[in-house]
Amino acid sequence: MTTKPLWLLATLTLAACAPLPPKQQDVAAAVAPPQTRPQRNVTNFSDALRCMDKLYISYGVRDVSVVIEDLSDSTRKVAAGTRDMMMSALSDQTRRSRAIEVSAFGQDANNAVAFLSNAKNRTAFNVVPQYNLRGSISQLDEGVLKRQTDGGVSVGSTLGAGASTSRQFNVLGLDVAMADTERLTLLPGVVSKNLTTIVKEGDALDAQATFSKIGINFSTSFQRTDGTAQALRNMVELSSVELFGRLLKLPYWQCIGTDAKNPEVRDEIEDWFIGMERGGELTAYFQTQLRNRGFYDGPADGRVTPALRQAVATYRNALGMGDTPAVDLAFFTVFLEGPFPQPPAVPAQDATPRSQASAGNIALAIEPVPLPAGAGVGFTLSSNAPAYAYCYARTAAGKLQRIFPNRFDADPRVEPGQSLQLPGNQGFKLQPGANGTVPVACFGAPREIYNDIPAALRWGDFQDLNKVADFGEVQRILEAVANGPVAVASRELVPGK
Repeated sequence: MTTKPLWLLATLTLAACAPLPPKQQDVAAAVAPPQTRPQRNVTNFSDALRCMDKLYISYGVRDVSVVIEDLSDSTRKVAAGTRDMMMSALSDQTRRSRAIEVSAFGQDANNAVAFLSNAKNRTAFNVVPQYNLRGSISQLDEGVLKRQTDGGVSVGSTLGAGASTSRQFNVLGLDVAMADTERLTLLPGVVSKNLTTIVKEGDALDAQATFSKIGINFSTSFQRTDGTAQALRNMVELSSVELFGRLLKLPYWQCIGTDAKNPEVRDEIEDWFIGMERGGELTAYFQTQLRNRGFYDGPADGRVTPALRQAVATYRNALGMGDTPAVDLAFFTVFLEGPFPQPPAVPAQDATPRSQASAGNIALAIEPVPLPAGAGVGFTLSSNAPAYAYCYARTAAGKLQRIFPNRFDADPRVEPGQSLQLPGNQGFKLQPGANGTVPVACFGAPREIYNDIPAALRWGDFQDLNKVADFGEVQRILEAVANGPVAVASRELVPGK
């Protein structure tokens, strides 16, 4: 029972004795406090979303861009904002990492094709999201099983008592998948399919939803008649964890309380290993992750080199798996599961040792590249020594944005004698502003430092750095992370020159 405050009881008593004029009544109603305090919606998967945020940081995930279509209700029976639930889940997943950029699918476009055709005009450098998240509430089977029990007792012809209980089982389904926006094709294996059973007791004042995933049962109790919408929110949050874990090859199962001993998880890891091996992605994956973990210092170009073999052997030895430079399913499983071992003092390298490739010895150069009329501006970036480059440009609105590395080329490594062309074949354009130029600046460090940068620069590619005013401030931030000077090259690019 809720006890009202004394001042509220006094107000109600006065109102009953002497009605207020209409305007005063409105004011009294406006200041009366709510009977129930607003609460944040906490589901079974709130901790799982936070766990995914930490995984993004640990695995160096950044610049994942996605547009979410309207996740429609194919059953026309569930009144809930499924897309909004998904956007909330992804927002909670990226509080610290800022790894995922979500483009809200607006009301001015009724399908993904229409949205993408206009997306280039909405961004400073004409970029579109990499992925398209689509799906629907695909199933709602009501009354799959009903049970009712009645009983009664009568005494004579005028006195009697009776009781009735009922239980109804409904099944709700949600299917979501990820598509490549460039080709508008579904990504193999990047899908989440979930069913939940909603049990309603009696007159539906109490309900319970239960669903199973990789051998774990998740159950939630609800009050009144909100069971279907709340069960859907649980499924949406689980789907977001599962979908982006599969997209980015992260051990998302850790966030829902299981490990590689689970048969379904073990099968999925094997599917990843075989699929990446056949698709030619496995070598670059290990190059990137071994570099992220401090065991390798070299390009993520998919080529097997002596440095990569040495890094694998060192990592295996740190795990107690021997020192043979072999990448097999057993190693891949342990590599995914973690924890990360302590890295060596000097990572494996094919090129100039890091002690020689210091920032003081790195020299970057920017040269303009003439482009056809209307294609904007372009340039090449070169370095005299192995370096990790980070390039920024100023938009027509005066904001700085990171243009490299980006969603199209995530590897910041620049090798001597190999020029990097921007935009090149990457999916963006550098369009000049009102003054007819595009100011750009690139910074070179002797090691990968992006994973250590502070929040001021931890924004996605092609996003405004609202708290960083100029290239000099970017340099100061990067040098603080690198614990020393970084090489700098800057230029104002003019179309046709």
